[in-house]
Amino acid sequence: MSGNDQKSGSLNTNYVKIAIDLILKVGSLFLVVFLCVKILNPFLSMLVWGLVIAIILFPLFFKVSGWFGKRKKITSLILTLILLSLVILPSIWLVNQMIDGIRFLADNFREGQVSFPVPPESVQEWPLLGDWLYDRWLNLSQNFAESLKGFMPQITSWIERLLGALANTGLGIVQFAASIIIAGILLVFFKEGAESGRKVFGKIVGEKGEEFMEVSMQTIRNVATGVIGVALIQSTLMGIGMIIAGVPLAAVWIIVLLIIAIAQIPVMLFNIPLIIYLFAFMEPLPAALWTVFFLAMGLMDNILKPLIMGKGSDVPMLVIFLGAIGGFIAFGFIGLFLGAIILSLAYKLYETWVAAE
Repeated sequence: MSGNDQKSGSLNTNYVKIAIDLILKVGSLFLVVFLCVKILNPFLSMLVWGLVIAIILFPLFFKVSGWFGKRKKITSLILTLILLSLVILPSIWLVNQMIDGIRFLADNFREGQVSFPVPPESVQEWPLLGDWLYDRWLNLSQNFAESLKGFMPQITSWIERLLGALANTGLGIVQFAASIIIAGILLVFFKEGAESGRKVFGKIVGEKGEEFMEVSMQTIRNVATGVIGVALIQSTLMGIGMIIAGVPLAAVWIIVLLIIAIAQIPVMLFNIPLIIYLFAFMEPLPAALWTVFFLAMGLMDNILKPLIMGKGSDVPMLVIFLGAIGGFIAFGFIGLFLGAIILSLAYKLYETWVAAE
């Protein structure tokens, strides 16, 4: 064998060794990452949401810590306890009310005691659509139970599934509480966390790591306050209004309203049947006053979002809609909030990457 052949064979052997070594290293890395994800999977949504809450609260945390002489642990404890009391106690009441309301409906369906309210005579006096709406409504109330008889098993099964979903919502509230506690811990170590974040972004995108990190934090705060925050405010105020106005199953409608608001579906669509109910079962004056209130609450997002999110930081409605609904399906109640933020973040990072020179 000639010297050239020996040299060529030696090079080939070295390439094979390098390739095998690289495959083993990459394979080991993927195996470690896979096992870490597998181990953390039950806690993944809580950890991510805890990180998001910490990023949202950091400006407030930094300000409040100045009042306590920069004592991070005390500041974090106070913010955590306040947030837990503001979120968890109303949520527990809401879930209990929802379960009671849906269980009441389920019992009525099983016993066949299902009815649709008869329209008041005053509906006929409404302008333009009064007579038409009264006739259709009356017909529906007279034939409602008969029409549903054939679908009773499916409806009962659906309500039982809904009760199961509400149990998951209760679990989601527990996860929410755990995420708030995790956020409180992360806030104590915000300096170390910020430095670690810069290093990670620097490793991924190089010199633009700082810019991508800023975009990430700004997007999280914008979507959390401008979308989720406004949705929570709308749902809370309209929910209080529905409870005071005596709307049946108000707790169920509050959750429906929250999903609609986060998914960026116009809240005015929810207001249409609500206003019809008000005028049908209330005196004209209180019905008109409540209508003004609900219409004002339905339009408030058009004022609050631009003020909170600012210019140039908006995310397309479709992105938030897919994030909210997809997150809800994937992670349950907590995913309703988390999905919208993660998908919006991915969109803004993609937009920044494409725009980068």
